[in-house]
Amino acid sequence: MKSTNEMLVIDASYTYEMIVERGIEQSVLCRDLNGFFTHVWNVHPFATLLTSPQWTEKYGKPIIHKMNDKHTFIEGKVGRFNWLSNFFALNFFISQFLLFFKLLRLIKKNNIKVIRVGDPSYLGLFGLSLSFFTRVPLVIRINGNNERVRNDTGKPLYPKLFRSIKLESAIEKFVLPFADLVVSPNQDNLEYSLEYGAKPDRVKIFGYGNLLAPVHLEDPFTRSCDQELFDRLGVLPNKFLLIVGRLQPIKFPDDAIRVLTKLHSENIKYKLVYVGEGEMLEELKALAISEGISNSVIFLGNQNQNTLAQLYTYAAVVVSPLTGRALSEAGLCGGAVVAYNLDWQGDIILNDKTGCLVPFREWENMANGAKRLIENVSFSNEMRTNLRKHAFSMLNPAELNKNEIESYRKLIIKQ
Repeated sequence: MKSTNEMLVIDASYTYEMIVERGIEQSVLCRDLNGFFTHVWNVHPFATLLTSPQWTEKYGKPIIHKMNDKHTFIEGKVGRFNWLSNFFALNFFISQFLLFFKLLRLIKKNNIKVIRVGDPSYLGLFGLSLSFFTRVPLVIRINGNNERVRNDTGKPLYPKLFRSIKLESAIEKFVLPFADLVVSPNQDNLEYSLEYGAKPDRVKIFGYGNLLAPVHLEDPFTRSCDQELFDRLGVLPNKFLLIVGRLQPIKFPDDAIRVLTKLHSENIKYKLVYVGEGEMLEELKALAISEGISNSVIFLGNQNQNTLAQLYTYAAVVVSPLTGRALSEAGLCGGAVVAYNLDWQGDIILNDKTGCLVPFREWENMANGAKRLIENVSFSNEMRTNLRKHAFSMLNPAELNKNEIESYRKLIIKQ
């Protein structure tokens, strides 16, 4: 009988609906590492908290999607029963309890060698419990400096699950020491995990490169301009600022409007394009109106990867208050970037070498950086070229796959 290596990934970054709509299947399909894992079971434990009513019923049993022969996507429900819809906490607990035992059976039935979770708090507890009962190694992926984000926003990262920062932090400090491996995309996030108890000999850096859509890896300097796209969007190539990411307080998207306001005051009448969705949408629209620039701000919602590649490449400036995957994409697409020196952004944006890096929340300096990139074309072109080269050296998918396989192989051998 042919031996198999299977992995269970529990991640709440995107529902399957989001993945299909945005064309980011590669972020999931890359998890088998070119066949190292013969099958990957991908799980969003409470997907219907975020999915649209047209996608699936909010309550009920988990839904299973077959992505291909190597990948299955399981979408858990936010509650088990419609008749308990007014009792969210109880309904949620029942749904998660039943999903937990479903995954226990899945692990035991299949040759699952690794359990990986996408954060050290709720998913960390979930994964740690599964690991405890099955003795399968637990890998925790850290996608941000949670402590710094909480300090900046004054809120827990998952307020619907944890009502206080103190509780969320305590859970992370409890979970991380038990992980067999903690991985993060950069040194800043890795240091946060160490401060919260991850064991120094069990941490690794796994970059974003193999998660990204192939279109971002193509040479941006030979990418033809899709003029029909820009006509449809109502913007001129190289005459707009771009910000990509969730419209949430932890991402500081409002600073981009302040940047544009300052540019307009200096007679640089560019537009600002937002790509992404989130709770701050109406607040951002109101801010644009109050600043008198609403006619120059465009909210596109979520977009597919081909559209994003065009926007990154043909934006005059990519504004990055705080982004992860989006900054990787912008770098590979040769964007002209101005970013805050926060989280991992200083690793990829080296001031005056690969872009403009400014102190955190100093949006006037961010506007000055944007102005410099707009007015000094030779400087902008130099930053674009340097950033593309630097990003590719950091995010080369082949090298990242090689490093990940070696780490997973060591875990599996120890079993």
